[in-house]
Amino acid sequence: MQRIGIRFDKDANMEPHHLTEYAREELELRGAESRFFYSTPYGGGEYEVRDGNVHFPATRKCGCGVWQVSGIPCKHGLRVIYKQRLSPEDFVSGYFKGAAYKQTHAEHMHQMPDPTQFPKYSLPTINPPGIKRSAGRPPKQRKRGAMEAKKRKRHSSVKCGK
Repeated sequence: MQRIGIRFDKDANMEPHHLTEYAREELELRGAESRFFYSTPYGGGEYEVRDGNVHFPATRKCGCGVWQVSGIPCKHGLRVIYKQRLSPEDFVSGYFKGAAYKQTHAEHMHQMPDPTQFPKYSLPTINPPGIKRSAGRPPKQRKRGAMEAKKRKRHSSVKCGK
């Protein structure tokens, strides 16, 4: 409950167009990785980054698929955005902006009452199902997993002394 209270207090200071901490950190990290790439314009809003991925910054798509999945521009997309001298914050999904953060944490969550304060009902208590013993002799060893290595047996001859 303390974390929820902290987040509730934090969103009071957040502007609707500001990014969340997670999105800001991801942009910084991916921006640092994008410094070593080169982008070449293809025309029609398409760019190729030296890594070999094709990007469409207008439609917010990238060949690697990270941008589409996460909603935050990938390192290839950031290289194209920086080349066009645009702000990367404009290309981040609305889910990572202050307006969505405020909407998420707007409602209060109340703790559940203590079990001693639960209302009493005249219904019978429900117990877990009983354990049934399977038919047949139980196995001596455990069943090994499909990816688990098989147990190797050591083959050696034993010499008995007289």
